[in-house]
Amino acid sequence: MEKSSMDNEKNNQFFNGPNAITLLALLTVWLAIVFLLQGQFYLSFALVLLAFIVDFADGWLARKLGISSDFGRLLDGQVDVFIYLVYPALAFYLFFGLQDIGSIIVIFIFLASGVFRLARFNVLGYVSGFNYPGLPVVFSHLLVLLFLIFKLNAVQYFVYISDVLIMLTSILMLSTFPFPKPKKISGFVIFLAALIAVMLYLHFYGSH
Repeated sequence: MEKSSMDNEKNNQFFNGPNAITLLALLTVWLAIVFLLQGQFYLSFALVLLAFIVDFADGWLARKLGISSDFGRLLDGQVDVFIYLVYPALAFYLFFGLQDIGSIIVIFIFLASGVFRLARFNVLGYVSGFNYPGLPVVFSHLLVLLFLIFKLNAVQYFVYISDVLIMLTSILMLSTFPFPKPKKISGFVIFLAALIAVMLYLHFYGSH
């Protein structure tokens, strides 16, 4: 009986609501990648931003239920690679046309820096209270948004500017400069929801 109780406790660590939400975020970003590969950028960006919101929800629910675990944090970090690193890297290459050899190298540096930062955070955690060590990978989508604004406005020297910004982002992710953790994310979630609405409008009614 005692062994059965321990087995159930272990299973609950792996199979629970927050971890299911993490996998839902993975499904959402996978659909975003599929639509990106099909050339439907606005729909794909809306989906990856939705994955962003879902990714917030798993940690919030785990803390609310008091079932945070090392496995849950590890699973979340694995999914973060796809939401905040793989998707932006594919968007840089496919949609924004950063396909020259220099850009390809820069995009790899971005990927490697983000993976390194996530692994380091799993080991070190927060520093100086609730500060992130280095720029969190979640800011990569702001870079995608900025590039979209550049593209829509036909900014000159787009490739060079984009490469510099990607490199700067990579350096900030690798740094140990403390970035404060937001105390309230409700405003940011509202911003993401509004951005999703704009992307869906552009997909259904804007020019492609």
